[in-house]
Parts: sequence; structure tokens; C-alpha cells
Amino acid sequence: MTATTRNKPSSNGSPANSAQQAAQQAAQQAAQQPAQQAMFEYLRDVIYNPSAATLDPELLPEDFRDLASGLVYFGKSVAELRELANDIAKGDLSTNPLTPGNELASGIKNLQATLKHLTWQIGQVAKGDYKQRVSYIGEFSDSINDMICQLNDRDTALRVEIEVNRQKSEELLQSVKLFEAITENISQWIVVIDRVTTEQLYTNHDASVILRSLESEDELKDWMRRQIVANDVTQGGAHEILEFSVADGEGKQFFSASWYPMAWRGRKAVAFVFTDVTSDHNSRAELETIAYYDALTGSFSRHFGMNLLDKWLLDKESFIIAFVDMDNLKYVNDNLGHSEGDEYILAVTKKLKDFDKGAVICRLGGDEFMLLCRGWGKPAADDKFESMRQQLLLSSDERYSRSLSYGVIEVDANNNKTGSYLLSMADELMYEYKRTRKLERRSSR
Repeated sequence: MTATTRNKPSSNGSPANSAQQAAQQAAQQAAQQPAQQAMFEYLRDVIYNPSAATLDPELLPEDFRDLASGLVYFGKSVAELRELANDIAKGDLSTNPLTPGNELASGIKNLQATLKHLTWQIGQVAKGDYKQRVSYIGEFSDSINDMICQLNDRDTALRVEIEVNRQKSEELLQSVKLFEAITENISQWIVVIDRVTTEQLYTNHDASVILRSLESEDELKDWMRRQIVANDVTQGGAHEILEFSVADGEGKQFFSASWYPMAWRGRKAVAFVFTDVTSDHNSRAELETIAYYDALTGSFSRHFGMNLLDKWLLDKESFIIAFVDMDNLKYVNDNLGHSEGDEYILAVTKKLKDFDKGAVICRLGGDEFMLLCRGWGKPAADDKFESMRQQLLLSSDERYSRSLSYGVIEVDANNNKTGSYLLSMADELMYEYKRTRKLERRSSR
């Protein structure tokens, strides 16, 4: 057998030297760790907490300073990129926070230029230049171009509509002139009133030619203004008989009045048509039966209301009867005058007409009304009247309280009582309601 000899380890590979090298490497790594940690934390802050991102290369070991300087430059480039992106997101397309050579922001910089050009193009479109087209932002270009085409189509249609309206305006003006020419030669008195300002826009006759009392002119003007305020004049066609006292005790003058909505030289107006029916009224007593309307309020009269109530009972209708009494009207008439009393009556009438479009409002007397309406039950009607009463109270001023009392009776097809009896039942409920409120007010003092 040949003996083998083991090579002796060199002096450099002795166990003692290996341990020393390991210790040196460990010491070196331990010395490098704070520098590596500082650079890692800097990069993390650059991404997640920019305001806290700081790194001073001079404070690091010399072997790390070049790398740290590169990281600082990278962090600055990222910060500029972020600032540019934020400015653009806020709509500031003129911002320029970049230093030369920042290639990280080149894409955003190109987007900024694209948006600036797009903004200019949109501005041109807003000025009416519908020939503009966008071709450099992919699918978004198609959407913008479609929008521009639609705007062009709408602009064209609008111009056509403007021309049509211009022609209609000219035709309307000619119609107004024709209206004036025709009405100058008819006996009826026509007065055109602005629906908003109640300004008189046109009259075909002087009032003194029509009215046999100068005092009646002011009364009639007040009546027309009240109709505009208290009625839905946009419906038109309403009919009323008006009477005015003639001077020197010569009796009364009667007019048949109606009104119609119309356009007058670009303004919303109402044409009131008055026909003197005094001679017919005096010669035919039956004309009195036409007076189914209350002259002040425009609501139906007691005569009309009772006839309608009897008809509904005969037809086996289901409906409610409400007896409504205005509170404090006598006080208002005695202390503030009948003119204020009329305004109060009109306010209550207007509120009653808000009850339901199908309701029939009848003025029974000075401060009493009857309301007939299908499709309502007593509980819902009581709630509605209470709400109306509260609204009237809110419209009051320091002089007096506006309010109403009410009693509601529900009638069905099985009813066998007369209209007068049912109305008296509603009247009693109204007085019970009024008494209850008086007791409540006394107990609260």
C-alpha cells in the first residue's frame, strides 16, 4: 500500500484565519447595515411618505455615497413627477415643476401637452368651430368626435328652430295688429292685461264710452286684477255676470265677462271681454238664473250648489259635503273695511279651490261655503281642511287671524236623507268644531 500524506493547510486557510475573516465580514456587514437601512427607509418614504423622505449621502460610509446620491436624484425625480401629476389632476395644465433630464416624467409631460391641445380644441368647439377633430388619444377620440358631431347637429337644429320662431313671432305680430283692427269696430269692450304685472296693455274703447259711472272703472280694474290673482287664468273661457251701480241712482249696469289667455307682443297676457247685457237683464227676468257664480269669488252660488247636491243624491253618488265658515270676517269688515274683508274672502276661496281639482266650491253667504267632492272620505277630508286652516293661519298678519271652521259629512249610495238635512248636519259639525277650539283656547290661558 502506498501511504498517502495529508496536505497541511496553508497559513491563510488555518482555522484561526478563517474565524478572523468571518469576524471581519460580520463586522463589515454590521457597519453597512445602518447605511442600507437608511437607504431602504428613504426609498420607502419617497413612495409612501414623500414629506418625510430625507437622505444625506455625506452621513453614510464612503462606499455608499454614490449610490445614495443616485437615490436622492431618483427621489427628486419622483417628487417632480408626483407634483406634475397632481397639478394636471387639478386642471393646471400650465405647470412645469420638472428639472431638465427628468425622464421619469416624460410620459406625463406628453399627456400634459395632449391635454393642453385638447383643451384648445374644445375651446374652438365652444366657439362654434365644429370642424375640429381629435385623432391622437385612441378610443377617447371617437367619443369626443361623436360629441362634436352631435353638437353640430343640435346647433343646426337650433338655428332652424330660431328661424321658425322668428317667423312665428312675425306672424304673431301680424295677428296682434289684425286683432287690434278687428276689435276697434266691435261694441264689446276688450281689455288686455299682463298676467304678471297686471299692467293694462291694450283696450279697444275708452272706459267712459262703455261705463255709465266713472267709479265703476276702478271697480272693474280691481275685479280684473283679482281674477288674475285668484283664478287659473291660463284655462280661459270663464264666464261671469258683473253688475255696477249707475250714477244718479239710475239703476245698475250689467256686463257679461269672460277672459282668455294670449300672447301679446312677447308677454303673457289675458284678454278680458266685456259685453253690456243690461238691456237683456232688465227685459228678461229669467236671465237671473244665469247667475250661478258668486261675483266676488268666482265660486258657484248657493242656488247652483243646492241643485247640484240634489242631483248627486238622485244619482246615488258617493261624495263628501263640507260646511266651511270663515273665522273673524265680521271683525275684519267692521274694523278694517269691506275691501280687506273681500281680500280675506278671496284668500279663503283660493285655499278652498286647492282642496281638489274636482271639488265644487259654493259660496252660501257672506262667510259660509259648501264644498262637494267625489273620491274623498271624512278622515282624509278632515286632515286636508286642518292643513288648509294651518296654512291660512300662517298667512295672517298682526291685524287679525285668518282661519276657518269646518264640518264634513260622508255620503254614500245608500243615503236616504235630503240635501238640506245633510248640509245642516255638516253645519252642526262645523259649530261643534268651532266650540271645541274655543274651549281649547280658554283652557290654555
